[in-house]
Amino acid sequence: MGADLLSEPRFAPKAWVPAVTRRRLDIRHVVIDDISPHPSAANGIHHVARRLAREQIAAGDDARIIFLRQHKMAGETESFDLPTLILPLDGPRIMGHVVGVVPQVVSALTAGAGPDTIFHIHTARQPLLLSLVRALNRRGLPFGITIHGRYSHVIDGNDGVANWKSALYLRLVERWAIEQARFVQAVSSAEAAVIRRLAPRARICVIPNAAYSSTLDGRPAVPRRTASFAAFPTFGFCGRYEIVHKGLDLLIEGFALHRREGGAGRLVMIGTGPARDIIAAMVNTSGIADAVEIHGPCFGAEKQRKMQDWDFFVQPSRFDGVPIAALEAALTGLPLIVSTETGLAQSIEVADAGIVIRSLTARAVATAFAEAAAISTHDWDGMAAGAYAVATAIGDWTPIAASLRKLYVSA
Repeated sequence: MGADLLSEPRFAPKAWVPAVTRRRLDIRHVVIDDISPHPSAANGIHHVARRLAREQIAAGDDARIIFLRQHKMAGETESFDLPTLILPLDGPRIMGHVVGVVPQVVSALTAGAGPDTIFHIHTARQPLLLSLVRALNRRGLPFGITIHGRYSHVIDGNDGVANWKSALYLRLVERWAIEQARFVQAVSSAEAAVIRRLAPRARICVIPNAAYSSTLDGRPAVPRRTASFAAFPTFGFCGRYEIVHKGLDLLIEGFALHRREGGAGRLVMIGTGPARDIIAAMVNTSGIADAVEIHGPCFGAEKQRKMQDWDFFVQPSRFDGVPIAALEAALTGLPLIVSTETGLAQSIEVADAGIVIRSLTARAVATAFAEAAAISTHDWDGMAAGAYAVATAIGDWTPIAASLRKLYVSA
């Protein structure tokens, strides 16, 4: 017969339980570096790994970054203000891609690993991933994976297969590695749906990217930004000059169409990579050189100063996963004009934080430019406030790192 609850004291004293000290985790962020024309400071995966490691160290855990890097990249200058290990990306190759981790690298990667060690792998759609996962599994070492938008190249925004060759590889080969992970991080619900389609049994958790740390930076002050309606609007792009990935051909073609139809505005671009010359040629061919500025890279305070002269941040990406540059722009009070493929569309619509580009066409981009150019001062002020609200709501590294820690220790 069950216990008589009414006979129990209403406020029964609790038995004393000794305080449990939180485990100090050994977190190893693994980044597989392909050859890239962009500096480390412009690499979104590097940025995420570093911000997470800083947050985790501040929270009392041990965190380090391990780069598996080809020799051609060994001379790249970068800041080693965090515990960092660079290991050679050597091993057997198929069609130019390294597909196996050599024993010496595995030994260095796993040296000193114990029951409190977790490997956080930052890659996908990567031939080396299979070998790396096998090596960790053989040693009984847990790991999680962040996809970083690398599956969006395979499934398009209409849930169709954009690349059948890659889709077949992922379903038949890499799917096994993804489904072995303790967790798979998606930065948006849209990315989670793509991962689920390619790896149905993966343990997917939606945890976004961020733009600031409430622990290390404090909550950003509310921006006191005003639009200069005397020269309105100035559209700005900041990121890697990856034409297809970031939709920069659509950006140029859409802006040219907007201008030919009598639309107002200027376009300012800041970025890294050799495609800058190709973009400049596209601008000249389109006949809009007098309304476009194309700059090289800038970071930190200099980038913030340049953004102060903009009225909108625009990014019509074909593939992306909550781009950090867009969050940083929103944090300064810049309304956003972005494609649905950035994973920000729903947040922008709910907060009235900007304009969503509805399809990946030059016409859709031109329509967004025209809509932005026609808004009133009052509406712009509302969008600026909404952009800041979006960035502060989803863009804090502190709760993101805490959410990931729960996944690290989950069985």
